[in-house]
Amino acid sequence: MYLIRNPMLYVITTLLLYFNAIPTWAAETRISIEAVDNYSCGSLSNNIPNVDNFRNRMLSIGGYTAGIRYTNGLVYPTDFTDPQIVTGGADSSNFDRPGDAIAYFSGHGTCDDQTNTVCTSNASCPTLAGLQKQCLRFTDSPLRGRCVYSRPRNIVVDKTGTSCQSVNYSTSGVRWGEDPSAGAWAGAGTNGGINLAVIDNSCGITPGMYIPQLLRAFAGVSSIALIMPTRVGSDTADVANRGRAFADRYVANVNSAVGPSWTDAINSVTGGSSCAFGGGNHGVVGCGAHIFVSVEVNQARAEWANRTESWVQLRNEANDGIGQGWMSWIYTCNYDCNAHPFFLP
Repeated sequence: MYLIRNPMLYVITTLLLYFNAIPTWAAETRISIEAVDNYSCGSLSNNIPNVDNFRNRMLSIGGYTAGIRYTNGLVYPTDFTDPQIVTGGADSSNFDRPGDAIAYFSGHGTCDDQTNTVCTSNASCPTLAGLQKQCLRFTDSPLRGRCVYSRPRNIVVDKTGTSCQSVNYSTSGVRWGEDPSAGAWAGAGTNGGINLAVIDNSCGITPGMYIPQLLRAFAGVSSIALIMPTRVGSDTADVANRGRAFADRYVANVNSAVGPSWTDAINSVTGGSSCAFGGGNHGVVGCGAHIFVSVEVNQARAEWANRTESWVQLRNEANDGIGQGWMSWIYTCNYDCNAHPFFLP
């Protein structure tokens, strides 16, 4: 059973740093980036600049170092899958390399979690076998929603430039962050390493579906950062400055917390379009949020990783996730999602 804590918008709880007082530790400093713009299923233009802007800004001061950089046809589906989980997986040489602290992907995703089925409550959404459902707010007058489902989320690549391939990070062969400090509790050995994954794609996660869509990807990685559309028809905007906005928080204060740095960064991102509930833009087409999700063996460790772990502490492999027991998340929306809650009951 997984216990959930869902913090209110903009409210960050600072927890006591209680398990990081280690006099010596192995530093994981590399930042690896992968991005695709050359898609046969709909070309983009800003993903490569986006990851470059993130890493270049991070490396403008000391602390982190450069890892791999793969773009367009050099980004393979197997870069993200684990060899202990799926035949042919090669993440330990690519997106989840030992010694890497951060891995950042920018590119297409899929939005098949969204439907145009009208609902007025969760109960009014048709039940689909094996999937969770929610009635996601769509209009306030009249008060109606649209049904969304916990379909697996995907990273989309295009190795040949002629055919797009999807990597399912919800239920398939993805396990990130496993190393000797984390242990082999996720069944993926100990040959990974990243402490933070950033998935900058379309429909990266569905509101309320955090456990079925993301839990299995955790194998020691402290946290995963994503963009979350919060109204059917909304999506991630193709912008070049999201990564830079995130890295700016590190440059301003290396001891700032990583999770709030990601969620607050939405306020500095440009591009997108207006939200039906007011606000909008900030790197989102319509209504959406930056969300930061952490998994740990218990509540205290999960909430510390989610809201307190700093950019300096992120490099410490002793702070890896050591088991599944509690999921914690924070998010910041590009509109007032307290006044306009995600779900109709």
